[in-house]
Amino acid sequence: MKHHLVASVLVGLVTALAAAPVPAQVDLSGNWALLDFQNSLKAGPGPFPNSFQGIPINQNGRDAALSFDNESLSELQRECEPWLVHYVIEGPFGFRITSVVDNHVSGEIVGWTISGEVYDRLATTIWVDGRAPPPPQALHTWGGYTTGTWHGDTLVATTTHIKDGALERVGVPSSNQEVFRMFITRHGDLLTITGIIHDPVYLTAPYPLAQVFQQSATADPATPAMHCAPELEDSRLASGTQIAAYLPGQNPALTYMPEHYGIPLQAAMGGAQTMYPEYRKTLLPLYKRPTKYCTQYCCERGYGGQAAVCKTRN
Repeated sequence: MKHHLVASVLVGLVTALAAAPVPAQVDLSGNWALLDFQNSLKAGPGPFPNSFQGIPINQNGRDAALSFDNESLSELQRECEPWLVHYVIEGPFGFRITSVVDNHVSGEIVGWTISGEVYDRLATTIWVDGRAPPPPQALHTWGGYTTGTWHGDTLVATTTHIKDGALERVGVPSSNQEVFRMFITRHGDLLTITGIIHDPVYLTAPYPLAQVFQQSATADPATPAMHCAPELEDSRLASGTQIAAYLPGQNPALTYMPEHYGIPLQAAMGGAQTMYPEYRKTLLPLYKRPTKYCTQYCCERGYGGQAAVCKTRN
């Protein structure tokens, strides 16, 4: 009887420990400003038209991206749509991280909230108290549902229940089957976030992203909050019956990268093979030096209010 009692107590203790919140090992709270040394063009002005190189996109995703017309973002029902959760890495903004504390029971940290970016991205809460994500049929949203666990000094966060949206601002799509995983590590006043996107519908391989942020002690690095109010921006869409999209084979910017930068079309169209440096060896026979350089985004820094140093060479 005694042994059964001891065993019951041990089982109860193990169960309680397993259900208890896992204490965070690193304080992530604070204001974090974007350091855009490696991604300023893409995060700011945006990628070039029909430039999918480096993305492991499949044919379904490629067809969808080539049907994308940037004017579709002017449709009234789309003007205030936020970007998906992975925009925390791809966007041009910083953010604030705050802890979520269990004030009713233990007082321990049960989650970390990454603030939204103006109205471009919804806030993301990473639950670290061991709770399970909702069932697959639960509502999918722009921000998804995120749970996390600590692996040493790195918070590994997994986001599911993400609705259909855009992977890139050039129309590369993402599906509601996407799983987004973030590896968040603090190094003093620097914060690195490495993201890996898994999408079985539009990608043939995991798609990695990375960005670095620096702590700001004086101000919130994000743009002050604004309110989005839809208004008619393109008179062609006034009837409400017309949509902005390209039919197959009618995208006028299909050959933009070959014409402006000499990038072979097969490379511009992306695919898993374009993710690796070895791929350029296969392109050397196909590369054609463009006749003009610097026809767009010619400045060393294209946004952010910094002094621009432009170079033009014919």
